[in-house]
Amino acid sequence: MKKTIITIMLAIVSMATFAQNEPGTLTIYPRVGVNFSKFADSGIGYFDGLSIAYTESKFKPGLVLGVEGEYQLSDLFAISGGVLYSQQGERYDLPSDSKEYDKVKYDNINIPLLAVFKTRIGLSVKCGLQPEFVINNPDFKARKVNLSLPLGVAYKYRNLCLDLRYNLGMTNVMDLDGITSKNRTIMLTFGYGIKI
Repeated sequence: MKKTIITIMLAIVSMATFAQNEPGTLTIYPRVGVNFSKFADSGIGYFDGLSIAYTESKFKPGLVLGVEGEYQLSDLFAISGGVLYSQQGERYDLPSDSKEYDKVKYDNINIPLLAVFKTRIGLSVKCGLQPEFVINNPDFKARKVNLSLPLGVAYKYRNLCLDLRYNLGMTNVMDLDGITSKNRTIMLTFGYGIKI
């Protein structure tokens, strides 16, 4: 039994090592997935029939899709950049007579610029900076350019890549004095690597 387990583990490690990109190669990853976003420490007041009540914001699901390129600098280190369309905002649990105000929506073009630290078993850790450009006209006074700090992990098997990131907003999305509206976005995408 021990020999079987060791043989399987060695086979997995050798396949993962074989799947590593060689230094000097560029891989393009079309990506599609879902994100869950909200603003930090955000909420909304509403009239509940007797008084003004307050509810905190909840994560709002949205679509994310785009493309990223990853350039392999060494066996265990790469850099990547991309363009992602991302539906972001937040939602609130409001009574039925206030449902028209239960979501804040805005669409972004995000430009993730990442350092990628890889292992020989297909896992990688990513961090960097992400400029974000608001491309629609949301229902609030929005800054058109924002900045986030993306932190993530990814698992690659052959050409398939599953990527999980947390984007920590560094700037206020709402251009209003006294209101904190920094992005908090969890993003899960699936990508397919194409070597160029």
